[in-house]
Amino acid sequence: MDIEAAAHRPGGRPSAHTPAPPRHAGFRLTGNIDLRALRQAWHTVVRGCLGDAVAADPVRFTDVSALTVDDVDALSAALCGRWATERAGAAPGPRARLFAARLTGTDLVLFVSLDAEADGTCLPRLLDALSAAYLDGPGAESGAGAPVSPAPPAGPAPEHRRYEGAVLPFSWDGALARRVGRTAEAEGASPQSVVLTAFRALLRHGGHPGDETFRRLLADARHLTHGTWDLPHHDAVFTSRSAVPAVTRLLGLEARPVVPERVTVPAGLTLVVDVVSPRISGHLAYRTPVYDAASAADVLERLRALLTTAVAAPPPGAGAPERNTSLPALTSDDGEPVHVRATAHARGDAPAVVAAGCATDYASLGAAVREVAQRLAALVVPGDAVAVRMPAGALRIAALLGVLSRGARLLWLAPGAAGERSRAMLSTLRPACVLVEGDHDDDLLRWYRDELGGRVLDLAADDPLPAEEIPAPRVAPGDGAYVAFTSGSTGRPKGVPQSHAALSQFAHWMGTRFAMGPGARVAQWVSPEHDPALAEVSATLVAGGALYVVPDDVRINPDRLVPWLAGQRITHIQTVPSFARDLLDVITRTGAAPELGALGHILLMGEALPPELVAGLAEVLPSARVFNLYGPTEVVAATWHEVTGAVRGPVPIGRAIPGREVLIVDEDDLPCPTGVTGALVVRSPYVTPGYLGSDDRAPFRPVKGMEAPGATAGGWYRTGDLGRRLPDGTIEFRGREDFQIKLSGNRVELTEVEASLSLHPSVLECAVVPVADASGLVGRLAVHVVPRRDAGGRPTGTASAWRAHLRRYFGPLNLPATFHEVVDRLPRNAAGKVDRSRLRAMRPVA
Repeated sequence: MDIEAAAHRPGGRPSAHTPAPPRHAGFRLTGNIDLRALRQAWHTVVRGCLGDAVAADPVRFTDVSALTVDDVDALSAALCGRWATERAGAAPGPRARLFAARLTGTDLVLFVSLDAEADGTCLPRLLDALSAAYLDGPGAESGAGAPVSPAPPAGPAPEHRRYEGAVLPFSWDGALARRVGRTAEAEGASPQSVVLTAFRALLRHGGHPGDETFRRLLADARHLTHGTWDLPHHDAVFTSRSAVPAVTRLLGLEARPVVPERVTVPAGLTLVVDVVSPRISGHLAYRTPVYDAASAADVLERLRALLTTAVAAPPPGAGAPERNTSLPALTSDDGEPVHVRATAHARGDAPAVVAAGCATDYASLGAAVREVAQRLAALVVPGDAVAVRMPAGALRIAALLGVLSRGARLLWLAPGAAGERSRAMLSTLRPACVLVEGDHDDDLLRWYRDELGGRVLDLAADDPLPAEEIPAPRVAPGDGAYVAFTSGSTGRPKGVPQSHAALSQFAHWMGTRFAMGPGARVAQWVSPEHDPALAEVSATLVAGGALYVVPDDVRINPDRLVPWLAGQRITHIQTVPSFARDLLDVITRTGAAPELGALGHILLMGEALPPELVAGLAEVLPSARVFNLYGPTEVVAATWHEVTGAVRGPVPIGRAIPGREVLIVDEDDLPCPTGVTGALVVRSPYVTPGYLGSDDRAPFRPVKGMEAPGATAGGWYRTGDLGRRLPDGTIEFRGREDFQIKLSGNRVELTEVEASLSLHPSVLECAVVPVADASGLVGRLAVHVVPRRDAGGRPTGTASAWRAHLRRYFGPLNLPATFHEVVDRLPRNAAGKVDRSRLRAMRPVA
């Protein structure tokens, strides 16, 4: 559940247009009341205090004292929750309503609700007047007192969207309240303003407390004492009632406040502070089912921790705040490059590559690598680019290693039909040659020869080798090894060059960490155009395992891949969570789990990992270890996490891979406290030096104030992803910064829409794409759905059912959407991720 907003503009000011919470209050009373006197006093007070503009509904009284009540407090909260969420009648104009119930012979509960717009003192003063009129007796007018406000309310409060919600009370210790008070006094602010500032800091992408950032936020609300503060760029409202007189007696009886268990809320979160001294107490109202009780409790705990840190920070002038702790030096692994490490196994006869039932041992693979290198020797010089566009098999693997051994930069392309993406990659990189196997007379290669003047080399041709063997050049760790291209799902793909040091270090770590050495049977599943394919190939060969190449007609068909995995006794597979879910469905449906006993390592990457997928895999494949890998192409990979035991909430992306430091910073480049969401930044010697043909250095800006002693810190990469560090030190992925949009004035998390719709039983998978007008403003959502189908092939759900499901989930929040039915599966790019650029071209069904 993401509570942070996408924008970071200054917060709003209190205004008449703020979506204030309803004016209501509930109380427990002990004793007896005169119901007739109460009804008379109620109409007298409403008319005398609020004027004719507000109508008094008749008092509603319920007597449940004949029932056995085990928990009076719980019953009081339940009744007040029912009254708080009950809609007013159809009668026009603002209403004042009074509810009363006798719970036991001596216990009563009283609830007052006022629909009219008024300030925060209105309700307490109305209750004082009600008590006075009641005690004066029936017919007395003197108890009405003066009007509650200088002028009667002119009409009902402005119409705002209201959502069903629940509440979670809190009460924080006196020590924290005293520190808040001291901070407020030092800053010339009110304690309420300090609490509000901490709430705003929490809702930002970090908002580091205790330094100039916190005090700059505090300046926006320095003198708040009571009232409601809208946070317009966050789905949240702050209300302070701590300066409003507390009601301790009502109708002449001692009164204790009751917090309703349910309320209507004007936003996703509403923080209400009742008292700031001697303790800080109040409640958090949260929209259900967007937040559950555990999520709300987490928000309060994070707020308390952030507030504690903020008021413990030194004031300005007490010494410059330390922006960041200096990071340790990171040095790169200058070990041997991948082609050297892989061919070192050539002395043995262990299988290296298995394709189409034919095994190639390491000695034969080494000989093939040397032959490819000799054929390239006359065509390329170190630093040239070479593209490999060959069908799956041992020769393709030999070609990869041969290119690396000549000091050329590798571009790995998938064979078959090619589109604009392939042309864009070739035109950006301009390789010296393209390696093929067999027929090479297709549109892409003709375009490459004619437009770029490139050369095509057929490794399957029976051409003679050069007469003299040309020695392999020395490859330095910093030399370029390969160029990968980003997925291009939201725009033109970018070329990302990487060094031999980066590839070798990661391959050695991956092969060692995941036991991909002798005896391992690793499925080469990832598409060649996605850089994890190169990682899984290199890791297996460096470690000395066997690489099992998945046939092209099997790779993307889960019904065929599951028996293939079983038949080949595969021990390792790396894939994306969405495809793993398809595999899980097939395994469950066909009962294939006993045949997959060899499968011991499942590596999942490229997408957020749903906890229900982890649970499903654990149930059907209990002996398999599941790992969550995270990292953009620009750093090869960044974090890893082994999922063990039951998972509640998002699956962590884990800890940094060796040679990388992962930071979580706010918009001012300050480190975020534990539990606070911020931007993920990676520091590493293995960060790409930049994009090919681009001068854009924005994603590679260093974090301010970070200096590493001794050695060069390496590069920096700002991933564009959000995350937060958990108390155990692991990191939780919190979505993309660019997946948060504003729609009809409301912040909408696209991943939240997708997750909620995926819960509908008729939805197999879905993706949401925002649709913007010419000005760039998002006006609607395009929701693409792959429906589940019945035995006759008909969808089990309709657009109207999906729209109704979203309406139930998001309440009255306006989500203008068109629905697009996808027949088979969502389009995916070479990385296996949903290709949102292709989704934009689809037509809606409703």
